[in-house]
Amino acid sequence: MSWNGGFVDGVVAPLDWQRVEVHASTLDGFEASLETLKSTFETPQGGTVVVPCEEPVYVRLIARSTSGTPSEPTLQAGPLGPAPVVATDILDGIVTTVKLAEGAVTEAKIAADAVGSVALQDSAVLAENLADAAVEVGKIADNAVTGPAIASEAVTAGKLAANSVVAGNIQAGAVTSATVAAGAITTDKLTVTGGANVLTDPSFEGAYTASIIAGLSYASQDTTRGNGSPTSLKIDATAGSATNRAVAVTAIPVLPGDQLNIGLDYWVETAWAGSGVNVHIRWETAAGGIVSYGIAASGASPVRNTWTRLSGTYTAPATATVARLRIESSGGTAGAVWFDNASLRPVLGGTQIQDGAVTTQKLVAAAVQALQIDAGAVNADKIASGAVTTAKLDASAVTADKIAANAITVGKIAAGAVDATAIAADAITGKTITGGIINGAVIQTADSGERITLNEADENMILVYNDTESIGELSVRGLLVKGTGGAIMWLDPSAVLPQLRFLNAAGTNSVYIQMAEATPGDANLQIVAGSFAGDGFTDRTWRTYMGNDLAVIERIRRTSASSHRGGRMNLRADYAEIGYMDSAVAADAGYLLHQPGVVTSKGRHRVEPQAASSESALHVTAQTGHTGNLLRLARDTDKVTVDKDGNTVITGMMTAGNIVTGTTTITPSAASTPTSASVSFTALKGTTFRGYATASTTVPGVRTPVGAQGVTGVSVSSVTSSSMLVWVNRENTTATVINWMVIGS
Repeated sequence: MSWNGGFVDGVVAPLDWQRVEVHASTLDGFEASLETLKSTFETPQGGTVVVPCEEPVYVRLIARSTSGTPSEPTLQAGPLGPAPVVATDILDGIVTTVKLAEGAVTEAKIAADAVGSVALQDSAVLAENLADAAVEVGKIADNAVTGPAIASEAVTAGKLAANSVVAGNIQAGAVTSATVAAGAITTDKLTVTGGANVLTDPSFEGAYTASIIAGLSYASQDTTRGNGSPTSLKIDATAGSATNRAVAVTAIPVLPGDQLNIGLDYWVETAWAGSGVNVHIRWETAAGGIVSYGIAASGASPVRNTWTRLSGTYTAPATATVARLRIESSGGTAGAVWFDNASLRPVLGGTQIQDGAVTTQKLVAAAVQALQIDAGAVNADKIASGAVTTAKLDASAVTADKIAANAITVGKIAAGAVDATAIAADAITGKTITGGIINGAVIQTADSGERITLNEADENMILVYNDTESIGELSVRGLLVKGTGGAIMWLDPSAVLPQLRFLNAAGTNSVYIQMAEATPGDANLQIVAGSFAGDGFTDRTWRTYMGNDLAVIERIRRTSASSHRGGRMNLRADYAEIGYMDSAVAADAGYLLHQPGVVTSKGRHRVEPQAASSESALHVTAQTGHTGNLLRLARDTDKVTVDKDGNTVITGMMTAGNIVTGTTTITPSAASTPTSASVSFTALKGTTFRGYATASTTVPGVRTPVGAQGVTGVSVSSVTSSSMLVWVNRENTTATVINWMVIGS
């Protein structure tokens, strides 16, 4: 089955393209399922795969994205096959373990010197695959025979060369005061593991890596640091709080029980801060659900400033159909990590080698390495006399249960071999060891339950356990204490800024108290509360900061301490600011600026007493001897001033609720006859009301000759809070304009 890498209408492969699945069935019009999945294309360049079948089949292709989402299946092709398979039809690497029948690889099918270290996978050589005396001196690489590979009682006196058992080969406690404990080395089988690296860009050099990190701001291809290649993958771990940052490298289909070997080189710089780095397989269901993880991790204290290898082999759980390879910087807050030389290799079962097929002449010199020997595979019948020399034994490989009774004679023990580590605890009958140093030991108060351990798993830490889990830790990362409710206190002197952190039981939020040295010699203190959502951000928090002659309480973002919005108190030696401030919109500020002798309001000022009172809502009292104004209102220039004596100057118009003015026009009904007009207005404040009126005229009084045109009189009557009568008398009937005013008191 071949695919040329093309897509419908010639479109370019999507950026989230993961693979193309090949489905085949003998049923016409079949629907694709896990049962019909026969193979995959893992590169967008396409290729050719072989679909095994015993009768003609129909074929469909389905594309799948990195999130596991499938495309619509193609139209089916076929029926096709089966066709005879000859050597030229078989693609390199296509005959995998599952394609070989049990016992298919017999002795006659293995050429002399054909089985080398590369051809043997981890745990491949089973006991039944080895012919008697097949493992000779020249076939065993130095340090290849480790403890798990030797069956009980396999190492007899005749198998040990003179002086071959030295101190490093004897497990602590193996030599007791009475005798050497008897043991036996047995095996059921070995497993052939390993295979081709399925990653298309393991050194992160090319366009494939560029496509998988597109959109990840923290990931980049770095040409300044590589391990045997020009480029590596860099992850920037800088974050405001402990953050996991990962890159998904690829995903492949698996079946339950499949094994995968993963590996990766990493470089951690000095400035990096976090909980570890790792490469892992995330086992997923067909629907994309997460089943579990297989993790090769550095631990809390990764090696720094040198390339270091992580590796491991992991088995697909029962419900897994997809294995997703990911690399990760865990719990990072600062610095960066570089990755190179990634590998993902299927582990192939070793039951295809016929029992006894691997004889001496089939093994290349030094082909059998430590990783190729399964636990208990090498028993006494498989070892030629004198084949196991000192150089062939891994450190601590020969433990007490591997040595037959009375096998170690005087001639087998090198001078100085029996040191303190080789002596069992009860072999020395004395009660006191004076001046001793205990190296490489684990000290614990009990095997399980409530206990204290020292140097557990060689992690250089002290752990305190309750009945079920570790609740206290003293290590290079500080002091951690877990409460009965699950919350954690963490004293971390190794952080960039030493801190005491409090984490909630779920580990999703934290508060910390931290020492800060803004400039050399400072010893500032800040308290940062837990994160919450606000103003469109998810990392809002409250911070109290006491620094070099200053103190601030403010509402900021964890990732941007200068972005404050909300209530703020800023205390300095010569002023204090208390109120609302917004670093993004300065015009929204509303706060009081306190300076020696004066308080300035930065914002509109409004007085709103919260309860009725007989006291003044706004009261200004100046000291005796004060000479300045009691009140001054200005915009560009003074608009209102009230001096120390109460004299008031208003440059604009003043409107009072007890004063009203107006103008009316009265036409006398006859010459020298008083005529009135009523004027109305909005009710005035007050209880007593006085009215005033005057004529707007150039002929006041009696004119000469009598009866000409003069205004002889103007008056008011019937004055109330909202009306009055205005009177005029003149020598003719000319309409007269009267200006009037009413004042309430």
